[in-house]
This record gives sequence, C-alpha cells and structure tokens, in this order.
Amino acid sequence: MAFQNEWFNDRYAIAEPPADCVADCSAQGPVDDAVDYWVQALRLDGPAWLIREYLRGFGAWDCAQLCDHQQNLRRLLWLWCCEIKESGDSLLYLSR
Repeated sequence: MAFQNEWFNDRYAIAEPPADCVADCSAQGPVDDAVDYWVQALRLDGPAWLIREYLRGFGAWDCAQLCDHQQNLRRLLWLWCCEIKESGDSLLYLSR
C-alpha cells in the first residue's frame, strides 16, 4: 500500500518547500529554530519508514537516532532545502 498525503505520493515529493523556507533552512550557521518553525508551519509529514530508510543512506545517524520521526522530518527538511539551494533541483525521491 502506497503512502500519500499533501507532501508525498509514496516515495515522491509532490510539493516543494517555499523559497522563504529554503532560504531560512539552508542559511549558514545554526538553523535549528528555522527548521523547527518550517516543519510545523508546513505541516510536513511523510512516510516514516521511507524517510528513515532515506536518511539511513547518508550514514550520519545511527538506528536509535532514526527512531524519532519528528526529528527525522527536521533532518529531511534541512537536507532538502540545502539540496535545493545548492542544485536548484526541488525533486525529492526517497530512494533506498
């Protein structure tokens, strides 16, 4: 059964963060407060198991850290915004 909400259709993002969000969440220095704000403001949510699998691929977090879905949403938004800023590509596919 595929996951679908306003942000994701299974593994594909079907929406993208607004420009202000990208700017705030990919700025230099600590952006924790901005990421927290935007996760809530956008009501960002996605398939927990796919987000966890996607983040695991970066090798930056251990299994225990990846058990927190809310923290994973923050990590996902931060990475996504940084990728948009660097490449201009807003496509997000939660690949294995």
